[in-house]
Amino acid sequence: MFISATVVFQAIGLQKTTYLMGETVIFPTVTYNEGSGYNNSTGKFTAPVSGLYAFAKQTCEAPDTYSYTAFVHNGQSVLSSMNTGPPNYHTCYGAQVFVRMARGDQMWVGIVSRSQFYYNSQLQPSFSGSLIHG
Repeated sequence: MFISATVVFQAIGLQKTTYLMGETVIFPTVTYNEGSGYNNSTGKFTAPVSGLYAFAKQTCEAPDTYSYTAFVHNGQSVLSSMNTGPPNYHTCYGAQVFVRMARGDQMWVGIVSRSQFYYNSQLQPSFSGSLIHG
């Protein structure tokens, strides 16, 4: 018998705008959390079931600032990106990654180097994920 679980989450906003190397980015406003995998106090997603997951993140930068973040799976960087806000413009950048996770594994957005973010009601940093196949 095949049992399918629905696991999907999305969190937006930022707890703060400046993060230091090694910190976890916390997206405090949870807009969806079916499966209860995302913890908005820690910024970490914990897989409630084993399977293949897709994760996405968006960060926004003010003019002349940068961010250097990574998807982190159980403490190991999976995919990193450095984004720069060009002069006179606010910008947002996104990234996506697919990861096979065991039940209890964790994924989060980590800081590789000191980062400065920007957000308002129109430019929303976000972290989301979903189980693709259990």
